[in-house]
This record gives sequence, C-alpha cells and structure tokens, in this order.
Amino acid sequence: MLEISPLDDVMSYFHLIFFTYIVLFIVITLNFTKAIYINKKLNLNNSSRKTLQIFDLSMNTFCVLAMLSGHVFQGVLADNNALGWTTWNNRLLLISIMSLIIFILNLIVVFKNNKK
Repeated sequence: MLEISPLDDVMSYFHLIFFTYIVLFIVITLNFTKAIYINKKLNLNNSSRKTLQIFDLSMNTFCVLAMLSGHVFQGVLADNNALGWTTWNNRLLLISIMSLIIFILNLIVVFKNNKK
C-alpha cells in the first residue's frame, strides 16, 4: 500500500496557493502601469492625483508584505523538508524580486510626479 504523508499531499496542491503570489505580482504591475498613465495622460487636479497614487502605493505595500509572509511560509516548508519546496521557493523569490523592482520604480514615478 502506498503511503502519502500529509505534507506531501498538501504540496501536491501548492500550485493553487502559489497562484495568490502571481495575483499579487499582477496587482503591483497594474498599479505601476496606472501610475505611469496618471503621470502622462490623466488630467486630474493635484490633490486627486496624489490621493489616488498614495492609495495605490499602500496597496502595493500590502502586496509586498503578503509576499514576505509567503517567504516565511517557505521557511516552514523548508524546515519540514516538504516535497519540491526549493522549486517553489525559487519561483517565489523570482516573483518577489521582480515585484520589489516594480514597487521601487512605482515609488520613483509617484514621488517624481508629486514634486511637479
């Protein structure tokens, strides 16, 4: 009889959990695209523009914090020698680094725009 450990069973569904991190990356990317659009095209008064961009930056901050909690969870998986945790950890690290770069670029665009 084939015995499957509960942790290996959970890891077989980890791709469904990982989808959340992809959605977080998409949210950060969309907010960056929106910041560039607001900076170049949208004719809002300065107060509305700042409010909208600060809200987007706060959303991005929550997304980055959620990704950091994902890294903590990856540490738990590593401690328990979960099946395939290194692959998932590398993927999460790649998405997190790309998200962090986009987040920093978004900060630059917003603060450069607000100085005008």
